[in-house]
Amino acid sequence: MNDMEYGYWTDTRYIENVKYECGYCNALTAPQDAYLSKEYILTQGGLGAVILICPGCQSPTYMDRHKIQYPAKNIMKDIKHLPADVQGLYKEVCDSFSVHAYTGASILARKMIMNIAMEKQAEKNKKFVEYVEFLVEEAVVPKSTKKWLDLIRKNGNEAAHETQKSSGEETEKIINFLEILLRSVYEFEGEI
Repeated sequence: MNDMEYGYWTDTRYIENVKYECGYCNALTAPQDAYLSKEYILTQGGLGAVILICPGCQSPTYMDRHKIQYPAKNIMKDIKHLPADVQGLYKEVCDSFSVHAYTGASILARKMIMNIAMEKQAEKNKKFVEYVEFLVEEAVVPKSTKKWLDLIRKNGNEAAHETQKSSGEETEKIINFLEILLRSVYEFEGEI
């Protein structure tokens, strides 16, 4: 039993040989405190769910019997000078990703592009492709980003209108692009 247990978590069990990236503080960690399912105990960690306690931030992470963690790693970056609605959507995209809701994150990423265009004075009630054209033609974004914006459009359309789900890998690429986009449109501009 450690000193932190009294302030945060009680009745945890000792655990070893488990490493994961904390979805709250992003630390690569190897906790010693956890809540173990009976299946986890019976199979000596081979199967079963576990709730891991990060030794750094003391936050709980649920790891299911397939070793999928909730929340997953936190990919949201701190970006300065974002308008409140854009910041809110960015958080929703990243939160959706962190709970493996990749299809939802893809749809929200598409919506975020529309909101950026409207925040930069594009007319409302346009087609998505018109928002992309606005961002490029008004030099809000470089022309080279059009391919990425089209990828977000295509991925968002498939997520909303097709039966297949968005993949984690594709969604993570889109979120990484959104970070670059938000930094160039808001953060770098706001620092001048």
